[in-house]
Amino acid sequence: MTTQKGKFYLLLPVLAIAVLALVGCGKSVSRKAGEKAAEKIIEAQSGGKANVDINGQNVKVETEQGKIEAGENVKLPSDFPSDVYVIDGTIKIAISGQADEGQTVSIETDKKIEEVLSIYKEKLKSDGWNITGTMNFGEVATVIAEKDDRSVSVSTGASDGKTTVNIVVAKK
Repeated sequence: MTTQKGKFYLLLPVLAIAVLALVGCGKSVSRKAGEKAAEKIIEAQSGGKANVDINGQNVKVETEQGKIEAGENVKLPSDFPSDVYVIDGTIKIAISGQADEGQTVSIETDKKIEEVLSIYKEKLKSDGWNITGTMNFGEVATVIAEKDDRSVSVSTGASDGKTTVNIVVAKK
């Protein structure tokens, strides 16, 4: 049986498709129709209410299970943990899972993977996190840490001269 939390995270591929399909909608009528269509798809999959808002190059989706925002001008959620460092760059995706109080942000930066890995090892330690694991495979690297009843995973990958940093914070 799928939990509410599980349903929300299973919806992420649907949300990603909706984002890709809807971001290009430029006209107000097309935008509103696209928003309503996406809401119906998400509601059918989740069994709950959904609100989709397309604004320029950004798409916001809010359900009972959480929120996702994707695009070119994404803001860090106001409730993102202050003890988790956010690297300089452009936030492309922000996800908040209300059921598990989880947070995910995806950031595009010009920094190299090795530099990102080094920065996060230092910043997490200085913010009181206990590093529990690291992996570095050249094109992909990860730092995992724990603090109190939370865990954080910082994964990086390189593509087209940019590095994508995915930060996932969750309750243990």
